[in-house]
Amino acid sequence: MTKAKTTKEKTTQVVLTVKKRTTLGKRRVERLRKTGMIPGIVYGKATEPIAIEVNLREFTHLLHARASEHALLTLRLEGASNWEKPALVHVIQHHPVDDHILHVDFHTIVLTERLKVKVPLLLKGEPVGVKQDGGVLEQFLREIEVECLPTQIPAHLEHDIAALKIGDTLHVRELVIPENIKITVEGELAIASVHKPKEERPEEEAAAVTEPEVIREKKAEEGTAAEAATETEAAPKKEDKGS
Repeated sequence: MTKAKTTKEKTTQVVLTVKKRTTLGKRRVERLRKTGMIPGIVYGKATEPIAIEVNLREFTHLLHARASEHALLTLRLEGASNWEKPALVHVIQHHPVDDHILHVDFHTIVLTERLKVKVPLLLKGEPVGVKQDGGVLEQFLREIEVECLPTQIPAHLEHDIAALKIGDTLHVRELVIPENIKITVEGELAIASVHKPKEERPEEEAAAVTEPEVIREKKAEEGTAAEAATETEAAPKKEDKGS
């Protein structure tokens, strides 16, 4: 069994400074976004909800650097010298058309309490069933939920799939992870599989089979109509009883 690799990072060292937001209302928030800031909120078990604003460029850079929207970070509130809390990016709202960030929720946490979080699942290598036999790889899961301490959240999980053949399926139960991390989804859940490519009949061949049948049906109908007309003309006319 190939062991799934985990990548750990000291995410508590990442600090994001946010500002307390007084801008409320749809129109005012739209103007705020045009200045390069995004609205958000901070809340948690021991944190009163605070409306905040975040620099879009800094936040986007943080997401790219951490390679996950659920990375652990430290929030620092500008203007409050003693306000600094570990937090997770909980929800990011994107625009439905151009996908730019509209709003972000941060959830403050306690570093000594286990939590559940989704992390990316990366498949490494090219399956032998694809490389040698022309099969097709289909991946069903790209994220997987785990339970662990905030400081132990892996950046992602990896699994080597180079040995997969046509007909093979990788399941969650086959992932091997450190003892301090628990996978919370069912072990029988399929992650990926390799299957044969679908065979499709060429359109030209299908047309060659069906087209002559349509022509024959039409000719048969035309022949029957012609015979009926001939019989009608040849039949003797009945004499008028009054003549």
